[in-house]
Amino acid sequence: MTFSRHQKFAFAITALLFASLACRAATRLIIPDTPTPQPTSTATPVPPTPTPFLPPITPTVEYIASCPLVLEQIIKDATSDNGNILGGESAKDEGVTYLVQYSVNGEDLYNPHFERVPNNLKTEQEDKTAHEELWKYFTRLIPSERRAVLNSFSIITDGKYNILAAVNQSDRNPYKWQLNLDFADAKEKTSLTFTLLHEYGHLLTLNSDQEKVNLAVYHNPDDKTIYQREVDACEQYFTGEGCSNPDSYINQFFDRFWPDLYAEWQVIDAEADDDKRYDMLDDFYNTYQDQFLTDYAPTSPAEDIAESWAYFILAPKPEMNSIANEKILFFYEYPELVQLRSQILNRICVEFQ
Repeated sequence: MTFSRHQKFAFAITALLFASLACRAATRLIIPDTPTPQPTSTATPVPPTPTPFLPPITPTVEYIASCPLVLEQIIKDATSDNGNILGGESAKDEGVTYLVQYSVNGEDLYNPHFERVPNNLKTEQEDKTAHEELWKYFTRLIPSERRAVLNSFSIITDGKYNILAAVNQSDRNPYKWQLNLDFADAKEKTSLTFTLLHEYGHLLTLNSDQEKVNLAVYHNPDDKTIYQREVDACEQYFTGEGCSNPDSYINQFFDRFWPDLYAEWQVIDAEADDDKRYDMLDDFYNTYQDQFLTDYAPTSPAEDIAESWAYFILAPKPEMNSIANEKILFFYEYPELVQLRSQILNRICVEFQ
């Protein structure tokens, strides 16, 4: 999920200018994508039977015999109907609170900026050891050279079983990004793992190498006129943060899988009433269920590719017998992504050994 700057203003978080969320739910999350003037968002499920968070493990291995069962369990927990909660536009009504924002340097967190929080959140706000454990888990999953796009990390919360994680453009640099995690849900390791992969899917497909960052939108997050002007000027898929490059992962994905659906999806996305839009998205998913890997994927093209990326990492290579499976196979066309998949899989297998 990704937080837009407009939404972060709505959260009344004075120290941060904007953000994008990620989490998963039985009801589902919706953060508007084009043409709505917001970057897209993701969601993360909370498993009904959580796997406890494990301490850091340093050795690396090529393969662990039990790992296929672990990967299957991660997917199962992440897509379970029991206990899954999505965040999205409605997150501002659900009381998202930012506790602390860190600058990041490799595996290290520094320069914490503390927000004003209620007294009952003070202990969690000051628990840097727990914050470092969450950040270092992400760094153990994603190779360091692949994390250069991040310059900050935040601890957030909206209570248990709702928003789990999110990414957004940095408030200090439109070419960098920020990762946000909810401490209340992050102890459930299987769903945390799936969510971090999903969020990295956003970083992989929305960074400045993949799109031309739109500074007019970045500096005017509430101006719908500017946003629509920039959308209209983009000949490729407009992500919310900018116009995607013609050969970018997300534009190639969009051109292959969304042209026949996009006009219908835009009508749904333009619906102002949240409940009605959720119902319309349900109908959309039910109509095209064979084209999506999860019921969260139809939230937007950006969420679709992030969900597909997580499945690409965790699931066995499928047969080309559905459009949903074709979305997994899409990533196998890029040797650099196949290599990255192998690296991340090794790291996941070590974490769960």
